[in-house]
Amino acid sequence: MPKYGMPGVAVDKQRTRLIGVVAFGVLVAVLVAAVLYREFRSDSGLQITLHTEQIGDGVLAGTPVRVDGVQVGTVAAIAPDDRGTQRVTLRLNRSQLHGFDDSMRVDYAPANLFGISEIALRRGSGGSALRDDSVIDLTGSHTAAVFDATMGSMLRSLSQSGDSVLTPQMATAISQVSHDMKAFTPLAQSIIQVAQIVTDNQRMPPSELAGRLGPAFYGAGDFSSANELMVYILRNTPRLQSNRESFDAGVRMHTDTLLPGIGHLGDALGGDLSGVTDMLVPVLTLLTRMVPQPQQSGADLTELLRRLRSAMPDTPNGPVLNTEIDVSGIPVLAPLLGGAR
Repeated sequence: MPKYGMPGVAVDKQRTRLIGVVAFGVLVAVLVAAVLYREFRSDSGLQITLHTEQIGDGVLAGTPVRVDGVQVGTVAAIAPDDRGTQRVTLRLNRSQLHGFDDSMRVDYAPANLFGISEIALRRGSGGSALRDDSVIDLTGSHTAAVFDATMGSMLRSLSQSGDSVLTPQMATAISQVSHDMKAFTPLAQSIIQVAQIVTDNQRMPPSELAGRLGPAFYGAGDFSSANELMVYILRNTPRLQSNRESFDAGVRMHTDTLLPGIGHLGDALGGDLSGVTDMLVPVLTLLTRMVPQPQQSGADLTELLRRLRSAMPDTPNGPVLNTEIDVSGIPVLAPLLGGAR
């Protein structure tokens, strides 16, 4: 069997060569079509260069370029330039740059939560149309058109803010505030304990409780008005206005003579009556022994008073004893009462 043959397949040498030539021609046609398609797509490409003084962290060759979240190209190359500047070459899709000109703004922004950077283009206020191989100057007075929002820039800003805020004076102030707040700890504990007691003992809904506390505010208003009236009356008392010396003498008599005298009298009575109070102790002890069970004695006394009240109901002429005397068996009194009971 020849090398080009297969078991069970009828094929000859001429037919095999024909199939090979056809396959080669198809491969060449596909390659030509791919090259033409790539050339056709390259016609819509636009290459521009950004002359800038800063580059965002993580922006390298191949970094995506986006407009409104849609990728419109990539970074083709990054090269240094004079006086510490850089030239960033962008390869963009011309058909997706609607409304863009050389006044556009550039943002270095994170593409995802992992901090991978990208370039975001924003439309400017007006300028010249973009052309292939044009250079956009973002140095000097145009640096405001570049905004670095990459993760590295944000971390640097945070560290600078921390250095300027967290100073030794700030630490001292925080320590002083924490030390002063400890003085309010007993007050806070008391407030929490009172709230806990109110919560544990509350048996009424807050709405009903507020409704029942409402009339108290009316009383508070009357109380306030009465105090104001009292102050007004005291201030406008004729004696205070016309005879202030006599009023002051009376106040001094109460404060300097009467109240101290009452205090001295209490001291004297306390010393002289101490023996009498000692004598009252045995008497009170005997009284307590006479009533060993106060609750039962109180119940018996209540029952006795109830029975007395039942036996002596009230009448227009006063309480009358509710009783009957049967004298029918007494011959002497029966005629006098006419047989009445």
